[in-house]
Amino acid sequence: MSVIYLTHEEFVEKYKAGNFTVHVNKWRAGDFVLSKFADKHNKPAYLFWTWAGIILTFPLPILLLFFTSWIHSLGSFILGLLINKAARESACQFVLQNMLEDENFWNYVLLHGGAKIKDKNNNEIYSAWLKKMREKYPSITSAFLKRHKTK
Repeated sequence: MSVIYLTHEEFVEKYKAGNFTVHVNKWRAGDFVLSKFADKHNKPAYLFWTWAGIILTFPLPILLLFFTSWIHSLGSFILGLLINKAARESACQFVLQNMLEDENFWNYVLLHGGAKIKDKNNNEIYSAWLKKMREKYPSITSAFLKRHKTK
């Protein structure tokens, strides 16, 4: 297994050709959607569905349990869990979409370990910009080296 460094244009071209798989960290995707580098149009939808899921999962079932039946409470809890899962999955799709559209966002996600890109031979793909920054600033990129286990 080797490490391959590509520019954003090469990544987009090869991803659209089906040569790469991108695995976005679903637990950190929301942080990337809300970052300053992400597309501002995705943020309101993500915030709405995340908060809707939280409200339907925790406070509303408690209120429904006291003021209506346990069936309504259980239904609200299950619906909240489903909405939270869907919000995480859509955040992953937002991250992938933004990675394809914006080079700065692509570098930001890869720098912070939010996605793993692999080709069909299971080789890891990294940003050429990150490699250039690692060479230019070796003292501040030790975290990058540890995270990606490169030499």
